[in-house]
Amino acid sequence: MVEEKELAEKRVFEHKGTKYAVRRPTFDEVIKANEERAKAFNEALQRGDMLRDQLDIELRKRKLWNDDRENRYQLLKSKVIDGDYRLSKGGIKLSEARQLALEMADARAEMVDLLSSRTELDSNTCEGKADTVRFNYLYSACLVYEDSGEPYFENGILDYLVKQNDEVVILGATEFYYLLSNIDDPDSKTVEETFLNEYGFTNEKGQLVDSEGRLIDREGRHLDEQGNFIKWTSDTDFEFVDSEGRPVDKDTGSYSVGFSPFLNDDGDPVELKQKEESKPKPKKRGRPRKKKAEEPALEKNESEGSEVTEEVAAESSE
Repeated sequence: MVEEKELAEKRVFEHKGTKYAVRRPTFDEVIKANEERAKAFNEALQRGDMLRDQLDIELRKRKLWNDDRENRYQLLKSKVIDGDYRLSKGGIKLSEARQLALEMADARAEMVDLLSSRTELDSNTCEGKADTVRFNYLYSACLVYEDSGEPYFENGILDYLVKQNDEVVILGATEFYYLLSNIDDPDSKTVEETFLNEYGFTNEKGQLVDSEGRLIDREGRHLDEQGNFIKWTSDTDFEFVDSEGRPVDKDTGSYSVGFSPFLNDDGDPVELKQKEESKPKPKKRGRPRKKKAEEPALEKNESEGSEVTEEVAAESSE
């Protein structure tokens, strides 16, 4: 007889020195949450929201899913299952097992990417909206202070809707999901991740490393913490290189090599011709401007002016 695992009654977490906990809901709380779920489902259905059974049709109508994507997903799924079996069985070269594990990781990542649009649209179905309402109701009742057991949300779901972007609320929601899902270790690894870590192909962060624990990419090229290509020159020192292992400048990324002259077809160095300095162009000398001839009207004005002057002088002499 298989021994049943005892379920945890709560999960404790800490934020800024204060301990909080999420507990399992009571029987009455579950009944009330189910009532809220049914109410939300009926309201969504009356609004004309789609059901999960209609999800595939809607995805195809929006061209977010088709037979090719479905076939690709099933192929990736089979690849992961087959890889799981082969890693569990063993008996193959370690290098082959490493490559198999990496391919499994790629397949899982692509599966998640393929399902992203489906998952997003599922939350808008009648069932998806109803499930969210049920979870929120239970969570608003089950987030408590660890030391006193008092509820974090004094007014239940109403307070939760106001504080749902609070850091404590976000952390607690994740813990509550793990509690309801009976997940003991939220950081539990996949089959391929466990294999790679156990055989020293990855470090504690899941990064690929060589036999000495130095970061590498899948082709075995060394990397620094920022993902730059490097070449170790000693146990403690390294230099920056490009993807082909050629040295580059740390700051500029330009190649750190001495330049040699280019050669002509006979193998002789080609000297780079210096461009002659361009002399400033002489200014163009135009023809001297001719003075404008005095206009007759001006002469007339001047003569009139002199006559007036003479008259004034004559009057003053009298």
